[in-house]
Parts: sequence; C-alpha cells; structure tokens
Amino acid sequence: MSTNLETFFQDLQKRGVIANVANLENFYHLKPEEKVIYLGIDCTGEKLHIGHLFLYFQTVRFAKEKFTVLLVLGGATSKIGDPSDKDKERPLLEEKQIESYQEKIKSQLERILIKPKKIDKIAFSPLEQFYSDNPKLLNDIYQILKINENNKRESQ
Repeated sequence: MSTNLETFFQDLQKRGVIANVANLENFYHLKPEEKVIYLGIDCTGEKLHIGHLFLYFQTVRFAKEKFTVLLVLGGATSKIGDPSDKDKERPLLEEKQIESYQEKIKSQLERILIKPKKIDKIAFSPLEQFYSDNPKLLNDIYQILKINENNKRESQ
C-alpha cells in the first residue's frame, strides 16, 4: 500500500521534476512538522520572470501536500551570482540595490503566490544563519573567493 507522499513523489518523478534522491523511505514517512521545503530566489532584478515559473509550480504542488514552504530571498547569492553557462560573471550588486530588489520581489510574491506567515525562529541549526542576510559573512566569503581567484590567475 503506498502512502500519499509515495504517490506524490512518484508523480514528481514521472513529470521529470526529481533528478536525484536520498533517504527515500524517510521522505515517505515524514511527520507533518517535518514536511518543510524552501524556495530560494536570487534577487538580481526588480521583477519576477518566466524562469521562476517552474519553481513556483513545484512549490504549489508541495504546498497542496501540506508542506510548509520557506521563502528565501537570497542576499549572498544575489550579490555573488551564479556564473554557470555564462561567458562572464555577473557584476556584483550593492547591498542597497539587493534590498530594493528583495522588497519588490517579496511584494510581487505576496500578491500572486503566498499568504504571508510570520516565522519567529527557524530551528534548522546549523543552516539557520544562511536564512538571514549576513553582510559580514558574505563580505568574508567574497574576499576569500577574490583572493583565491587572484592566486589562480597569478599561477597560470
């Protein structure tokens, strides 16, 4: 006899949404309070775009299965960016620009997708610090990446 989560997961596999799995049996037996996913968005512009659409559809599917959805509007990832499949890295954004984009995207999401729910504390240690915007940590990481990139160029 299959569980609701097993049927749900199999549907996601059939649709090509699932690429890899780990601890599948644990997934099938999640308790209600363990059913949590997150939707992470890089705030590199002031508007949502068609590239976000697939993620929203999947988020809605999980929400219908009674998963809690945590929305993470990236600070660090918005600043650093993802240069994969691109000829050059995205220019670094200033923190004030990212904050402006975060507010605009948050407003759009609240209007079209979510019913806002205030979460006082997230108890996912040690990942907790990555759910908040931490400019000092981001700056430290960027400095390390910059030093490593300079060292790599010098050795070539």
